[in-house]
Amino acid sequence: MIRRKLEQGMKEEIKTLIEKDYSMISGEKVREMFASDILRLIEQRQDFAVNIDSGQVLWLGVKREERQNYGKNASNTEIVPVKLSLLLPVDIDMLSSGFTTREVREKRIIRLFKEGYEQGGVLSNNDIALLLNISPSTVSKQVREYMERTKEVVPTRGTVHDLGRAITHKGIIIRLYLKRYLTPEIARRTKHSEDACDRYIIAFNKVRMLADRNMSAEEIARTLEMSSFTVKEYLNIYTEFKMGGKKMVWSIIIDLLLIVKGEPKA
Repeated sequence: MIRRKLEQGMKEEIKTLIEKDYSMISGEKVREMFASDILRLIEQRQDFAVNIDSGQVLWLGVKREERQNYGKNASNTEIVPVKLSLLLPVDIDMLSSGFTTREVREKRIIRLFKEGYEQGGVLSNNDIALLLNISPSTVSKQVREYMERTKEVVPTRGTVHDLGRAITHKGIIIRLYLKRYLTPEIARRTKHSEDACDRYIIAFNKVRMLADRNMSAEEIARTLEMSSFTVKEYLNIYTEFKMGGKKMVWSIIIDLLLIVKGEPKA
């Protein structure tokens, strides 16, 4: 009862504020809907913050569907709140059971990246470094070692949003395409939209076509207005594909991902 009265009082205050300072928002019904939407957002964030367990922390990650492009910066990048398990009983058990500090730290790093991704956000190496009080280079090194050892792709912001020189989901998408998977299946397996998958595939085929005309990576980059790094990545994939039966790192990663999911290889 008290909560309902407080909410109603706040709604009236918002409506009064809109009417007074934002007169361009006209109409009682519109102001009512606008005030209700604001209250709903406040309630969602408030409930999210309250339901934090011992050892967890509330953090802000970049929205998983967000994409980096020209003009994007911190002020216009959409973020989402995520609850992260900074310390769990299993971490303490591992230390008391003889696991090294490095081994426990790796487990925590990978867990934080995965938890953020599962809640619709992606975290950067800097985020994890701040949370665990370690350097970003340490995070990067341990993630890379983990992926090389387990052949599992960790959903960092670099891999999901194809930033910098991280191992990217783009590489997985193209390799699945070369294994003759269709776009809907590729999108499902990589948790990307079909449009995003098609963009990568079309770009790859353009690079492949120009490479077949004996154009250099630099010439292809200038012609297609792509970064040299992206072109070289596509060319490496194409070279790997043409090598035939030789399984390289990415092919192994994809095969293992399919095995873990219990799905047959193409």
